[in-house]
Amino acid sequence: MEKKLEEYLANFLPELAKRGIRIIDQRDINYGIQLTLNKEGQQSILNIYYSEKNGLSKVIGGKENALKAELKELIKEKTEPANRFHSWKSWIGSDECGKGDYFGALVVAAFAMDNDMLPDLLDWGVRDSKSLTRSQINDIAQKLYSNYPSRISCIMLKPIKYNEIIAEMQTQGKNLNDLLAWQHSTAILSLLDKIPHIQGILVDQFSRSQKVTRYLKKREITIPIEEKPKAEADPAVASASIIARYQFLQHRETMNNYYGMKFPLGSGKNVVEAAKIFADKYGWNRLAEVAKLHFITSRSVGQRSIFENLANSAHK
Repeated sequence: MEKKLEEYLANFLPELAKRGIRIIDQRDINYGIQLTLNKEGQQSILNIYYSEKNGLSKVIGGKENALKAELKELIKEKTEPANRFHSWKSWIGSDECGKGDYFGALVVAAFAMDNDMLPDLLDWGVRDSKSLTRSQINDIAQKLYSNYPSRISCIMLKPIKYNEIIAEMQTQGKNLNDLLAWQHSTAILSLLDKIPHIQGILVDQFSRSQKVTRYLKKREITIPIEEKPKAEADPAVASASIIARYQFLQHRETMNNYYGMKFPLGSGKNVVEAAKIFADKYGWNRLAEVAKLHFITSRSVGQRSIFENLANSAHK
């Protein structure tokens, strides 16, 4: 079988099993493989082809049913093999969580993996955390921590510390991307100190300015560094995204319990009402304990002055 097709199937077949989709027949066809699939009595046929000229292509046959609809969505997610970004055998992936959330921490995680760890990650259902439920994130994160604790590095900035650092950075003409570059680099450097023979570093791109690459090169890191959009398709970055999301949600749950209220995700209109409820209960001056004050949301709740006071204090 063509190597590219094997790589795709190594990533794709565990996903079928995880979703309860059974392969009831398979056979070789010209330029590919045909799978007859069944789920809960519904059946569909999936042909997967590969050629040098056209790359990977998938064709779904059979009657329209729920299984066929699920396969259509699934093959959109699994269009390329997991290692399409590089050919390293040992590498570090990093990702962040909380950047777009008004309430809660900013978390960056890095994960070091070798090729021989891939079967474990696929078996556990590792993929971009945005496509996972809370219970799946908890389950997979606990497996990663239990089996590969030395390969995880996580940098969490809780709101008070985050607000102090951002205020100081803004007095220096820096911004959130500079803070993220520091977090990513710190997590990566921690793993480089512990894990030998790393061949490369892959970062989920958060800006076009390649700030992580510049930060690490200043520290004389000479192995390849790639900052790519949608890098969560890589298993190391996907693992990092799950760890970051897990830690972000754990901290948010701690906040919910400590303050006796539920802090919403995101930075839309719903967070304004939650900020006002918090302020009525604890006072406006304590908003820095739970929120990222430099968000434009702070203007909506009339508390921009809190962040400006922090910036002025940092400047002094």
